[in-house]
Amino acid sequence: MMKDPSVETKPLLHKIWKIVTWRWKLQLAINAPFGVLWVADKTNPAVHAFDMSMLAAIHAEWMAPMMGIG
Repeated sequence: MMKDPSVETKPLLHKIWKIVTWRWKLQLAINAPFGVLWVADKTNPAVHAFDMSMLAAIHAEWMAPMMGIG
């Protein structure tokens, strides 16, 4: 088959995106931030680092009932 040079072929991802329904697009938009956090979790161990200085800055009297200590 001969192709007309004036007709531009669309990339594959663009064709797929046109097929995806608006509900799927909405679901992808809602879940995108969680996907970014998941990738950060898998690639960067510092995501799990806990900052003890922030815990020390909170008054123990305020935090004890939340932890079930008081």
